[in-house]
Amino acid sequence: MQEAAALLSLLQGEDGLSIHKACKKLGLSMSEMMRLLALLGDDASLGGLNLVEQRKDGARTLLCLNARGRGALAAALADSQGR
Repeated sequence: MQEAAALLSLLQGEDGLSIHKACKKLGLSMSEMMRLLALLGDDASLGGLNLVEQRKDGARTLLCLNARGRGALAAALADSQGR
């Protein structure tokens, strides 16, 4: 779960980051990233949490927080500040 939190945090600061740069910054292989995106993506059949979306920009795949992902991060931040 640390990788999921790290990716969400990374995208909070660099929304629209290429999948390859995200892999490099997090020290993940592409296979590990794809499994992580299955968890955080919108595919309900894979148990996705619908927090991150993948967008195509030509040949590049960009990772972006969707509205639900931004809301979840804002709520987590508010919760941590309220303690």
